[in-house]
Amino acid sequence: MGTRNDHLTEAERLERQAEIADNAHARAALLRMAQASRGAAALLGLFEANYDEALPVVRG
Repeated sequence: MGTRNDHLTEAERLERQAEIADNAHARAALLRMAQASRGAAALLGLFEANYDEALPVVRG
């Protein structure tokens, strides 16, 4: 599954590859894959936020 940061790093890598892609089809596919990685990062961010909210608050 990877971490949120892993997905963002992968999205950036894919976007760089899209910039130098040989043709429009490859560029479009790479950009779709980058978008999917950014979506996965966003979902993981939501899961992390939800998990943090669900943790009991320890008062000391």
